[in-house]
Amino acid sequence: MTRAVAEHVRFESYEAFRRWAEDQPGYWILVRGVPMPSPSPSRKHQEVALRFELLLVEALRRPGLGWVYDAPLDVKLMEDTVYQPDLLVVLREHADRLRETHIEGTPDLVVEVVSPSTAHLDLLEKRYDYGRAGVREYWVVDPETRTVEVYGLEGDRLMLIEGAREEGRVRSRLIPGLEVDVAALFRDL
Repeated sequence: MTRAVAEHVRFESYEAFRRWAEDQPGYWILVRGVPMPSPSPSRKHQEVALRFELLLVEALRRPGLGWVYDAPLDVKLMEDTVYQPDLLVVLREHADRLRETHIEGTPDLVVEVVSPSTAHLDLLEKRYDYGRAGVREYWVVDPETRTVEVYGLEGDRLMLIEGAREEGRVRSRLIPGLEVDVAALFRDL
């Protein structure tokens, strides 16, 4: 199904969307009731996501602070909004959000690796929806500009709290020990 055809389909519940998506080719997200295809990421995108995931695993899994998941895994923010973040973290105190097939509610931290085709969605719509749903920390990683930005929750909005381009270190305020060396993250890409 093409995006144009999918735009005429609307879903008010996650279960209806999930049943529909099972019969569709590829992966799909749900943006305020409208299903959208999720394009396959590039090799560079996957390499950056893997490097970041290893940092998350080191900071979270070994000390037992929570869980790290990568796409595709549905995150049901609201009945009509379901994303598949590149990476997400659910802290141990929110283990009740873990379901067999998806995350029910808000992850504590989300990482999106920007692709040219998804930049608008990642930087604007997803950031808005993640903030409204209560994601406490949102990282946007752009391999093309070699930029890492960290957004923190203020009220129901995610506001830029730290960023670096090409070099420097960016730290999480939520997860002790999570620090990204920006030059190392993008080295040899």
